[in-house]
Amino acid sequence: MDIATTLGSLAGQLFKLGAPQLGGIIGTAIGGPAGTVVGGVAGKVIEELAGKLGTPATPDAVEQAVAEKPEAPAIVAQIEAAAPDLIKLWQSEADRATEAQRAEIEKGFGAWQFWRGAWQALIIGGWAVILLSALFGALIGLKPLIPLADLIGNWGSVTLAWLAVFNGGHTLKEIAPSIGFGRRRA
Repeated sequence: MDIATTLGSLAGQLFKLGAPQLGGIIGTAIGGPAGTVVGGVAGKVIEELAGKLGTPATPDAVEQAVAEKPEAPAIVAQIEAAAPDLIKLWQSEADRATEAQRAEIEKGFGAWQFWRGAWQALIIGGWAVILLSALFGALIGLKPLIPLADLIGNWGSVTLAWLAVFNGGHTLKEIAPSIGFGRRRA
């Protein structure tokens, strides 16, 4: 089942249990980017439900727990009653994160930005060398020290570690609006 179907089903279950605020929050994440579910208010609702229901904080697990656990209606009602206060808390968390990011951007170019670019250049350069040696290496008598498949696998691991740990997708978030994806900053 895809994420939109799961979220739609979960939202419907919450509405049936008399939780229109929670169902509406989950419903707003349908059709949006997956990051909206995880990092947005919908993700916070899922985390809250999962914590109270004793399940992993995934839409699938929460949907299953809401459908199957006999104590689910009482838990959903409890969270629904606290929803206005929780929404204010979650919004203040999001506002603080936004302000911290804005302050970092206003500080201007820093050493951390230099190193991000340097590592990206190294990663891209490594892929360029691998690609060129794979395509044209035999023509000039170049033979890799390790098999090409191992080289690609190892450099792929380096690239994925960089993307996951250091880069975290922030560069893509910054350039996506300029190439027509995502929201433009005001």
